Amino acid sequence: MASVPTDHDGDRASPQTGAEHTSFTDLGVLVDQLGIEDGADISSARALQITRTYVAAFFDLHLRKKPQPLLDGPSTRYPEVEHCSVKTKTCR
Repeated sequence: MASVPTDHDGDRASPQTGAEHTSFTDLGVLVDQLGIEDGADISSARALQITRTYVAAFFDLHLRKKPQPLLDGPSTRYPEVEHCSVKTKTCR
């Protein structure tokens, strides 16, 4: 399952709920257009939105040095995403 590193301690934001492997690629968009079932509970458009938002936040934080509260913990805007700590081996 794809994840986005959120800080230098190894914490990760991991889209989990309702997602499948193709949810993190352009394939999901094509699958939706072709009417093929890929097993995901969330739409490919939603998965793409989540992925783009978290990747953009990651780059803004680490390359532009802009604070990104989205990466600090769970977000009510994206309840599908779990924040997992490599250090404590827990997700929330």
